[in-house]
Amino acid sequence: MKTPLLLMMFFALVLRCIPGYCAGISVSNGASFNVGNATFDLNCLDLETAGQFVLGAGSVSGVNLVSIESTGELNGDTGTLRFSGDWWNAGAFNPAQSSVSVQDGCAVNESMMLGDNDFFSFSATTSNGKTLSIEAGSVQTFANNLTLQGVGPDDRLKIRSSVNGQSAYFRLAVQGVQEIYAIDVKDNDATGGQLLVPGTPAQYASVDAGNNKNWFDLLIDMIFKDGFETD
Repeated sequence: MKTPLLLMMFFALVLRCIPGYCAGISVSNGASFNVGNATFDLNCLDLETAGQFVLGAGSVSGVNLVSIESTGELNGDTGTLRFSGDWWNAGAFNPAQSSVSVQDGCAVNESMMLGDNDFFSFSATTSNGKTLSIEAGSVQTFANNLTLQGVGPDDRLKIRSSVNGQSAYFRLAVQGVQEIYAIDVKDNDATGGQLLVPGTPAQYASVDAGNNKNWFDLLIDMIFKDGFETD
């Protein structure tokens, strides 16, 4: 009878959860937790790790803040993580083949992403004009899939640097797939990866708000210049 009780106490300590109630996930320095195949809905509470958090093949959704502290490690494995607030990475995020999504919810209209991050599959979607703010100077790389989508001209996903006029950096791998529609992007440098949105902004119900590199109609401009410019 003692062993199950001790396990429950450990579970509650690491996840601050008991059956029917969850007050967020908090893994302390030196502790470790593996989601395995389980599913958690945090109901707009936070996931914080100063120790080792392993997503496994599980699913964690309804997250407000994701915080990887300087001593923390988040291993994605093949799991799925969905959040609506901020992503703070001061430690180590190991994506493996995981999927990370930022979505509407938790009464949050702007999500901040701090730190350099390597994602396998990443998506940011909105139906109410959410802003995705990327730390100026930080680099976000995407190995497999990058989805950035609003629903139309009245509800675009806004992509901004945390400092106006200073670039944040996106890198989509050559073999990666992009699904981008109805965005409003500014101060983003995508050089070093795929051209993002290989067409005019209007073709994708999008807005080029300025100071972007390797976005939109660069290929069209190159074709036009090569084919029609004269000395």
